[in-house]
Amino acid sequence: MSASRLRLAFLAAALGMLAFCVTNLGFSTDITNFMPRDSDSELAALSSLLADSEMTRTMVFSVGAAEPATAIAAARELARGLEGHPEVAWIRSGVAEDQIRELYQLYFPRRLYFLSDEPEMEVPALLGDEALRQRARDLKRDLASPGSALWKRSAAEDPLAAFRRILERFRADQGELRLEDGHFVSQDGRYAIFFLGTVSSAFASRAQAELLEAIEISFREIADHHGGAVELELSGANRFAVDAERGIRSDLLLILPCTVIGVAVLFLIFFRSPQSLALALIPGVMGVLAATTAGILVFGGLDGLTIAFGTSLIGVAIDYPIHLINHQALAPAFESAATTARRLRTSLMLGALTTMASFAGLTLTSFPGFRELGFFAIVGIAVALGVTLILLPGLLPEGRPVPPFSRAVADRLGRAVAALGSRRAWLVLPPLVVVGLAFVSLPHLHWSDDLSQLSNLDPALQAEEIRVRERVSQFDSARFAIAVADDRSAAVALNDRVHRRLARAVRDGALEGTRSLHGLLWPPELQRRNREIVLSDAGLYPRLDGIFAEEGFRSGAFAPFREHLESPPPPPLLLADLEGSGLRDLLMPLVFPLGERVAVVTYLRGIRSAPAIEQALDGMEGVYLFDQSRFINQIYAEFRATTLRQIVIGSGLVILVLAVRYRRWRPTLAAFLPSLLVALLVLEIFAGFRVEANLLHVISLVMVMGMGVDYGIFMVDSARDPETCGATMLSLLVSCLTTVLVFGSLAISSHPALRAIGTTTGLGILLSFLFAPLCLVWVGPSRRLEVGA
Repeated sequence: MSASRLRLAFLAAALGMLAFCVTNLGFSTDITNFMPRDSDSELAALSSLLADSEMTRTMVFSVGAAEPATAIAAARELARGLEGHPEVAWIRSGVAEDQIRELYQLYFPRRLYFLSDEPEMEVPALLGDEALRQRARDLKRDLASPGSALWKRSAAEDPLAAFRRILERFRADQGELRLEDGHFVSQDGRYAIFFLGTVSSAFASRAQAELLEAIEISFREIADHHGGAVELELSGANRFAVDAERGIRSDLLLILPCTVIGVAVLFLIFFRSPQSLALALIPGVMGVLAATTAGILVFGGLDGLTIAFGTSLIGVAIDYPIHLINHQALAPAFESAATTARRLRTSLMLGALTTMASFAGLTLTSFPGFRELGFFAIVGIAVALGVTLILLPGLLPEGRPVPPFSRAVADRLGRAVAALGSRRAWLVLPPLVVVGLAFVSLPHLHWSDDLSQLSNLDPALQAEEIRVRERVSQFDSARFAIAVADDRSAAVALNDRVHRRLARAVRDGALEGTRSLHGLLWPPELQRRNREIVLSDAGLYPRLDGIFAEEGFRSGAFAPFREHLESPPPPPLLLADLEGSGLRDLLMPLVFPLGERVAVVTYLRGIRSAPAIEQALDGMEGVYLFDQSRFINQIYAEFRATTLRQIVIGSGLVILVLAVRYRRWRPTLAAFLPSLLVALLVLEIFAGFRVEANLLHVISLVMVMGMGVDYGIFMVDSARDPETCGATMLSLLVSCLTTVLVFGSLAISSHPALRAIGTTTGLGILLSFLFAPLCLVWVGPSRRLEVGA
């Protein structure tokens, strides 16, 4: 292919990928991307499901006003205005009539099944003469009350008020809200409450941002209509996701201009040519476009952290064109750019291979977010290398004069490296000091595996979240009791046992309350026992009819109840019945499929003694007191430890690759040693300055070690020809400063995760530049290093 056609092909590919990315890229800050998938741990799978469940997709709206009627009116207007929004799956502002109808159809025929969850103790007492007499008096009072219509329709069939007991349990399970004019209000009556479910995940920030904007616009109009007398407060995970994305976007709007300006100034200083900067950026830009396109095709989208990290990948990929541009500019006049590229090809390919190898371990993890990062880096670096070797030589101008400043710097750096040879004996001290400090400082390095430390939550949003949640429910959003069984029926039965034990914990004061599937469903065996105990009282109906007649009811008025006792019983209520009914939404936060198994979650309110609750559940197979935050932190601690072990294993593989390439121990060690010393020294600095190191520091260290090996390889390969040493040192200097600008700028981010990446990478690359020539001279003999062909 001719040079012109090659350039046109690359240009067409770049424009095609750019158009594809612009029209298809939608990144999120989805926390589930950084949670394990395809794991053998059922709790890990459940943790991921909980993080993107109906619970996290639910928003709570709290509309306040001086008068409850005003608050309710404003809440209804807002709910009506949002009903047609494409991101709104449902809105619930009270106990809907269809839910009451579904409850009636499902439970009323089975009302005797749900009299008591301790039927042997409680049902006989409910059927005693005094209890029946009191029930007759209560029924008279109910029939005289304003809301008597329901009781008039059901009293003849249900004199025991069994269905009413079911309704009371159902309402108690809905939280600490009460109904006023058919609408949820807070206990103090000051706030009208309604709930909204989103179609998309709470972490799909683009869709959620559009919804939040629609909410803001709609409520602003309602507030104006009410003269500003109403206020709105919200609760929802989507608000934090959108806020996080906005924070990352604003940081990037600050970081990218600083990076571009800094790199442009740097290139003007060393190359005196904007064209050199444009040419040097081509491989990195092509690498990012290719990695983004491939990421969208493979993963369906990319996480915000991957985009931020991937954009900084230009700082890694720019090393290859800088190396080529410098060597071509300082090469003899008769050497073409293509010849220079062929001369450097082995070094560049080996450097890229070791860098890609440093990211390969991320692609094998069970964390989707880290798989994205690894995949993005590998594709981006591979494409950047290909563009550098294939396209760039044809774009470099022939006979371009070398700026005097660059030649002077190259000469001085080359002489400085040569001068180090006379001080080789002293150069043994820096590596020994670094290794010695490792034994002293690394045991004091503090690791933080708290995932919350990687985010930057808005304190105002957090305070508003707490206020709204306190008005609705005190259920803990991070700690649950979980029952896991082989099938639905076993899960319901196990959950029933969990409920009994937690009920004792409530009575003992270790817990305020629970929200459980037990409020909706009992095991079939328990349902049957209730009815059997009622039927075992052969004289129940005559006694009931007589007692109710004594209290003023007409004799025989409850004949429908007798017919119910004599009729064939309906089948017990099953989980499948609820899943196929209008009450299925109530099950979504409670029941989760785990492959072929089923998990039932019980929410806890007011945990006063976690050890007491753990003791209450102790010994129950398949039952866990699950702390979501602690569990995720433990997962990240394990992954951080695994990544550190992967660094050791990867280092061994890199040494093997270098040994195959060089076939001598001295050049192999000289190429690898800078990365090892830099990794140790960076961690020692963190320990000395009491920096809490986290997982992203470790991942950044993987990249630093890969680039440190690049620097070592370039130095070793330049030792073949001492005249090229100055050009290599100039390339490393420009590459180092460029990378420090690109990655170091992340250190000014307000996002802790980006700060961790920027600090580690910027510091590590700077140290790599210093250690690469030191290790070359220290390891090699006074004459040039002998390397294999």
